[in-house]
Amino acid sequence: MNSGDNTIRTLMEKLSLNIRRRTLILMAMDAFSITIAYLAGFLLRYPVNDWSELVWEALFYLPIFIPLGLSIFIIMKMYRTLWRYASVEAVFIIGFGTLAAVIVPAALLIFARGMVFHWSVFVIQWMVLLVIVSLGRFSIRVVRSLGTSNSRNGRKRILIYGAGDAGEMICRDLQRNRYHNFHLIGFIDDDKNKHGQSIHNIKILGGLDQVELIVAQQRIDEIVVAMPSLPGDQVRKLLEFVRNKIDRRVKLATVPGISELIDGVVTFQQVRQFRIRDLLRRTPVELSTEPVENLIRGKSILISGAGGSIGAEICRQAAIFSPAKVIMFDISEASLYTINEEMTEKFGDVQLIPIVGDICNSAIVEQVFQEHNPDIVFHAAAYKHVPMMEKNPWSAISNNVRGTRTLSNISADYKVEKFVMISTDKAVRPASIMGATKRLCEMLVQAQNRDKDSVFSMVRFGNVMGSSGSVIPKFDRQIKAGGPVTVTDRQTTRFFMLTSEAVQLVMQSATLNDDNAIYILNMGEPVKIVDLAHDMIRLSGLEPNIDIKIEFTGLQKGEKLHEELYHYGAGEDTTIENIWVSRTSAPLPLQFMERVENMIENCFLYTHEELYLKVQELVPDFSGIRAANRKGSRNRKSGLQRKSISELKSA
Repeated sequence: MNSGDNTIRTLMEKLSLNIRRRTLILMAMDAFSITIAYLAGFLLRYPVNDWSELVWEALFYLPIFIPLGLSIFIIMKMYRTLWRYASVEAVFIIGFGTLAAVIVPAALLIFARGMVFHWSVFVIQWMVLLVIVSLGRFSIRVVRSLGTSNSRNGRKRILIYGAGDAGEMICRDLQRNRYHNFHLIGFIDDDKNKHGQSIHNIKILGGLDQVELIVAQQRIDEIVVAMPSLPGDQVRKLLEFVRNKIDRRVKLATVPGISELIDGVVTFQQVRQFRIRDLLRRTPVELSTEPVENLIRGKSILISGAGGSIGAEICRQAAIFSPAKVIMFDISEASLYTINEEMTEKFGDVQLIPIVGDICNSAIVEQVFQEHNPDIVFHAAAYKHVPMMEKNPWSAISNNVRGTRTLSNISADYKVEKFVMISTDKAVRPASIMGATKRLCEMLVQAQNRDKDSVFSMVRFGNVMGSSGSVIPKFDRQIKAGGPVTVTDRQTTRFFMLTSEAVQLVMQSATLNDDNAIYILNMGEPVKIVDLAHDMIRLSGLEPNIDIKIEFTGLQKGEKLHEELYHYGAGEDTTIENIWVSRTSAPLPLQFMERVENMIENCFLYTHEELYLKVQELVPDFSGIRAANRKGSRNRKSGLQRKSISELKSA
């Protein structure tokens, strides 16, 4: 045995000794308490003249009460409770424990000897025992609180904004646990009816309009905003107001948004600095999860692109509803490994099937369907980065369109119950090849020949927070590097949504039964990218164009100033809040699938410009036809390369 093992063993022995010593001390105190309560029952019930005779008779039966009382306290686990953290539940433990400690020996005595003493003696004994034991136990909390209050010098002085449930939970957590570096001074709240009242003996000092005075008078070091359901626009206004009112050295912190909380529980450890996602919060919508549970429970669920931000979140949320199996399909081994490890830790009772493979490969997709027979398919796999796909349009066609064709065809052949494709706002009047391929994918899914019991649909939405390659992590890297932060145009806007919120609505849309439908998520108001840059710089404690410069680079090829969610007009309401539907206006021409197949098979033989023209023939509102970059294109125009695949095969 090495020295490390010896040290651990010594520590464990000391800990065990301390626990035994503490238990013995408490048992000795309880034995004394039972004795006092037992005698008090006689002394308070009977006249003084009878005391001398009663005491000796009472002492005769005392040996019955003490061991039985201590045994009951052990059964009630009164020696296992950490009384410095005692709560309301502990009051019930003490109440029932002391009551049983009196009733059980009294019942035995009455059973053996009859009613020796008046019944009121036992009532008095219980009341006295309850008071003595309670005082002994809860004095530990009082002493600890006094010790804490005498050691507040040098600690960070905290003010909580929001005297609601979240604020109360943080207050209680601060008082119950040893956060040595923090001292809660008080609350502020906009409800004037709460002013002057207290929560756990911590006073509500006033409203937000008094924050400047309160911060100065109370020497506040940090303000914690305890309102997880506060929408992003109000968070932004709050931060601007507070920054203009108080010293910049006072830190601002927040609890996570309601979508990030587990079971609605808030602790002080969750308090963190404001992030850009807090400024993009939306008013929470309570949606019933019962339809989603009915759809997924006991089913086999396949998620393509399971290692991506959307696919991984679908895996997490689907697993909550006890599916028979979750088939995680991704071409990236590293991404799939990461989500598989996370899912194994969190959802060990769900059968997980990680598949490393390419959805463009019909053989492996067919094999997966034969072996696992998925009931529901969520198709999230795609190349999504606009500038990268502008440089590699052949890969965008080959991966996005071929992959969707392969997966949707096989899903239709195996008569899946639901097929849900993840689309994008960039598919509406696309300016980029990526957006055009996603529009083609929508059309391919709509054109499926399938069983009447299968429902194929698409869900269209904008950017999700923190996805790889998006503007938010890019800005974050640029700020940490000292700038500059690069923005395409002062007027550029984009839709943003939290990944968890988007996937929640995707799962809800899967419960709807509109075949050929394109479901559109309510993305709220579009956000100016330059405003986003300003917000992120300020959240880092810096000032735009003073500490961090903002540069405008101009729109890149394939980018638009503003994205759209609809081709024409607006969508119709569905039965689910924040989900709209846009239905197919007309069937696709019979030759459409043949032309798509031909383009897929021959896409690598086309020049950049030729490929764009082919795409525009299939997606008429594709506006990405510009002077194509012909650099190196001459090398792609040899006679052999210009032949079609069918010609090559027949040669």
